[in-house]
Amino acid sequence: MKLDYENIFDVTSTSSKQAAVDKELSDAMIEIHALLDFNKPIKNTVNVLGVTPSQARNLTKGDIGSFSIFELKTFIERLTKNN
Repeated sequence: MKLDYENIFDVTSTSSKQAAVDKELSDAMIEIHALLDFNKPIKNTVNVLGVTPSQARNLTKGDIGSFSIFELKTFIERLTKNN
């Protein structure tokens, strides 16, 4: 059986609006993971993004529930400025 969804969050979220928000958060987190080297010590993430160690750990885990889309886009902006 093949399941085909354009946005998997349509299935897992309570509304289509929440599904769109979750997808945007997920896409932003994927972009952050592509830009940031999580193999370096956590203090590297703290210094590069100006976040707390707790926030850096949540980023490392990909915890999209811990951040707003504004925060994630701000992190992406900081990472692209540094490169």
